[in-house]
Amino acid sequence: QIFGQLIRSGVVVIVPLYAAEVLGLKVESIGLIVSIAAAVDLAFFYPAGLIMDGHGRKYAIVPCFLIQAIGLGLLPFTYNFSSLLMISALISLGNGLGSGSMLTLGSDLAPEDSRAEFLSLWRFIGDLGHTGGPLVVGTVAALATMQFAIWSVSAAGLLAVLVFAHYVPETLKKH
Repeated sequence: QIFGQLIRSGVVVIVPLYAAEVLGLKVESIGLIVSIAAAVDLAFFYPAGLIMDGHGRKYAIVPCFLIQAIGLGLLPFTYNFSSLLMISALISLGNGLGSGSMLTLGSDLAPEDSRAEFLSLWRFIGDLGHTGGPLVVGTVAALATMQFAIWSVSAAGLLAVLVFAHYVPETLKKH
């Protein structure tokens, strides 16, 4: 949960910073990229639900973070508006595939006798990752480079993939 939310919030900061600082794109171009990426993300909300309900939570979660991590890892190789748009759309596709997955998984994992306590802790851990994403980006970029910051956040996505693929049980109960 912490690594998954870290990559999600890190991407929101990285793409505009990279577009402006490294590629030198104008505000209008950055806004268009962010808007198109958001539309791609939105387009996958419904398919994400179908995947989670039809195949299982991990079938949405693992590809979600894997696609985001790969896309983010490719970001430093973009060189203009079009290449950044394609990579941003790929990252958003990954994010969209995991829409609602953390809330669904948290609800599934919550014990019935302490559901509220579990979900509040689950949300707190996710919020730590969410607030940590921009902090990681800024700190690593300041201490090293923007590219290293990007790959650090991408690594968090890969850690999320490993944890969810190998250590979190599938919670879908087929009737």
